[in-house]
Amino acid sequence: MRRHDARTVAYCLMSSHVHLVLQLGCDPLGKLTKWIHSPFGNWVNAQRKGIGAIFADRPKSVLVHTETHGMELIRYVHNNPVRAGIVERASESGWSSHRAYLGLERAPDWLSTEAVLGPNEKEHEAIRHELGCFVDEGRKEKRRPDFSGAVPAALTRRIRKLMGGEVELSYPVLGPDDFVVSAMKEQVQRHAGQKMSGTIEGGVESVIKEVFEVLKLDPRSATQRIRPSDVARARALAAWLWVERMGRPQLTVADGLRVSTSAVGKMLRNLREEGPTKAEETLLNKVLTKLTTTGSGEVNQAKNIRPQTAELSVMFLKRKR
Repeated sequence: MRRHDARTVAYCLMSSHVHLVLQLGCDPLGKLTKWIHSPFGNWVNAQRKGIGAIFADRPKSVLVHTETHGMELIRYVHNNPVRAGIVERASESGWSSHRAYLGLERAPDWLSTEAVLGPNEKEHEAIRHELGCFVDEGRKEKRRPDFSGAVPAALTRRIRKLMGGEVELSYPVLGPDDFVVSAMKEQVQRHAGQKMSGTIEGGVESVIKEVFEVLKLDPRSATQRIRPSDVARARALAAWLWVERMGRPQLTVADGLRVSTSAVGKMLRNLREEGPTKAEETLLNKVLTKLTTTGSGEVNQAKNIRPQTAELSVMFLKRKR
């Protein structure tokens, strides 16, 4: 039974982390992450009779445009053992999907090689030869921060110029200008169907106040320099509700919480991987129901519509040593 609608296009298993190149569908990446983390963590702990988390860090991701960066990303992932000095060529490693693409090993059932090789088997031999040469050409390529989930300053400047204002990136977005703009707009307003027909009384201050109150916290603590975990979580949930559920700007909620936009970006990045708990979602829905009204004064229940996802992403899972 399929638990997630993502397709695995390429992979590479290293000693301390895993690279996955995914073609995403409608399911959020966080759902796949959680599905991988929990069973694997339970299995490792059962084998070693241990307890606690198996993964040291949250996954990192990068959004890329298939036509311009897709093959570069696959080459980068397949050449990880080469950059690490384990092998001289990607085809010598049995821990990535490269050998399966070249026809040297049987591809796992869950590997979608048709994303690269195409549906016509008669063309596979020629494509495999071209792919082998293409990957070999990149074996001396050094580590790329943008393909490792980091957001270079140059990329931030470019996207801010394209968007015409301050934008904080949770992850790199790589591709032509129209792709980047489309992805960033989607990140801000999520989905055309998510636009609410109603209005929020009082703006971001009301949203923050209601989130803190529904969590039984003092709303005044939202802007104070205190860092207990429950207050930090409430701030993150208020930011999540404002940006992810309502499609409003990060800058506005940053001003409301009296924190930097980079701090809000970090809150969202952490929450985006696994999302709020079911109990938290229920409470956030109550806040939306209370604050959202249509022009006629009727309450409008906003739906949590999942965002459209990019065609390719790469996720890194780091194990504890």
